[in-house]
Amino acid sequence: MINKGVHIVYGDALLLHNERLNMAGVMSYCRIQNMEVSSKMKGYLDRIHSKVELGNYLAIAISSVPLIQLFSERVRPHKLIKNIGEYDWEEFGQAMRSVHEITRVEVNTIADEARLFSNSKESKFWKCVYEATR
Repeated sequence: MINKGVHIVYGDALLLHNERLNMAGVMSYCRIQNMEVSSKMKGYLDRIHSKVELGNYLAIAISSVPLIQLFSERVRPHKLIKNIGEYDWEEFGQAMRSVHEITRVEVNTIADEARLFSNSKESKFWKCVYEATR
């Protein structure tokens, strides 16, 4: 996480960011020596951060569905155990995996745009992010 007003160095890439950002893994994987984050790049990073946050919120919402469906009614314990066993956990797992896929595609789309409209070191960084999220 990058806190407001803090300059952080990942490898040899200097990050100048005014908001909280949870892309440390991508930043270290795609580090570019002596790269400073421009305001344009910050805009792309903010968009990615927003998509990742929304994906996390969606995952939380989806993960609560079985709890609500299974525990919102008053039923006897043996009926509850039966309902848990009969719940479509495969579909639930597929829905949870889809959240990651949707988020990855959204980040990839932003990285592709950034890659096309950036130059020099930023372009190399965005190409790496684009390739890492394909």
